[in-house]
Amino acid sequence: MPQASRIPATHGSSSPARQPFHKPHTSLGATGHWIKEAGILAPLVIGEFVKDEGKKWRYIRIASVATALLSEGMWTAKIHKEREAAREHDEKYHSHAHEPAMAR
Repeated sequence: MPQASRIPATHGSSSPARQPFHKPHTSLGATGHWIKEAGILAPLVIGEFVKDEGKKWRYIRIASVATALLSEGMWTAKIHKEREAAREHDEKYHSHAHEPAMAR
């Protein structure tokens, strides 16, 4: 049985519906990509090098937690940086908006 298409219907228009955003800010860049790859590949690599079953599963759990913490830490740092930039922009805008026209 064929699966239903996940592409939304166009409802008479010639182009498909657009997402509500144009510049998504979800990427953590190359470093974030490699952290996720390390988390995905860790069980395979650990399984090849560690033969003791108890140690192997312990190292896999540690690797999973470590990569999750690194990823979340990077995301938190990115959000903090974006909020600081937005705050500085708002302060700059508001300080100029309240000055008299002659002082600008």
